[in-house]
Amino acid sequence: MRAIQISLTIILSALSLVSVAKPLPGVTVFPQVGLISYSGSSDIEIDPNYGLGVGYQFSNPWAVELTYLKGSSSLADANSTSVDAYLWHLNGLYHFTRSEKIRPYFTFGLGESNINIDAVLENTEKQINAGLGVKWQAWKNTDLRTEFKLYESEADNVIRSTFNIGIHHVISNASSSSKRKISQLATLNSDSDADGISNSNDQCPNSPSGQSVNKVGCFSDKDKDKDKDKDGVADAKDKCPGTTNRANVIDTQGCYVNTRNSVALNVLFNFDFDSFATKPEHTEEVNKIVKFAKKHSGASIELSGHTDSVGTATYNLALSKARVAAVAKLVEMNTRIPRGRINKNSYGEMKPMAENDTFANRRANRRVEGTVTGVSETPKQK
Repeated sequence: MRAIQISLTIILSALSLVSVAKPLPGVTVFPQVGLISYSGSSDIEIDPNYGLGVGYQFSNPWAVELTYLKGSSSLADANSTSVDAYLWHLNGLYHFTRSEKIRPYFTFGLGESNINIDAVLENTEKQINAGLGVKWQAWKNTDLRTEFKLYESEADNVIRSTFNIGIHHVISNASSSSKRKISQLATLNSDSDADGISNSNDQCPNSPSGQSVNKVGCFSDKDKDKDKDKDGVADAKDKCPGTTNRANVIDTQGCYVNTRNSVALNVLFNFDFDSFATKPEHTEEVNKIVKFAKKHSGASIELSGHTDSVGTATYNLALSKARVAAVAKLVEMNTRIPRGRINKNSYGEMKPMAENDTFANRRANRRVEGTVTGVSETPKQK
């Protein structure tokens, strides 16, 4: 007992002199295996054991852990008497200075051991323990861990020491917090107003893009009234510094005033008889949609599927639905138009483009029609 008390005093006194890196906080689990050694007077062989530690790592050098160990051994006698050992301990852990990969620690705690001999005789004793351990980082949040402990009690003191190894894992939500910190740091280092000064140093965070500013992101007094593009708006307030066409209307922020007009594009996809397979020539129609969607904002498309009159009305309606679905998939895969702005209608043979009396007319009726709509923005003229 006195040996452990002296060790505790020396180690705890040294802790105040040690600087420790901030650990990852969270719930910890420590599945482990090892050996239990007993006092020389007990005649019990060295005992293999297994167990589990569950605890919590604080956001400082300290952690707490509840451990359970079970071992099976025998007495050194002619009858090979079986011995089962059970240990419960609540421990505190203090982590010393750590490198990037290794964390040594000191552990101490209180608990109880129960020795069961041939399932008949029992010996239970209260214990204190102290020991040292090391954690080696193996994966993210996971360490390889080894630990050696000494035990003392006021009674028989049957158990002398344990030596265990295992896997130590921290279940933590600190990764999401780290991501938020990284995101905040990225925001500080970014340049929202594109004036060449990072947000963390920018005292005028809304200065117009492309204008010359000083080292704190602001216009100097001598530059406040300059108007490089001669649009009547000083550079310090000009959010569109390239407005040089005097035929267009310019607003108070130095930008062109645009007029918005709805525009439309019609496309046509013809299909083979009794087929909804897309064809190579459909690529030309898709390319028209791609160019239109790039040029005009908010593009959407209305598709309608049709067939000739050969076959039953029910069959032709299903065929027209399949043709529309095939074109919709082609549009979604190759253009900027999202699925939510692709509207599909199917009419079967109900809306022919021409009479179904000739081969050419029936071929024209096997189709999917599309109308692409968007918004065109053009500068408003004076």
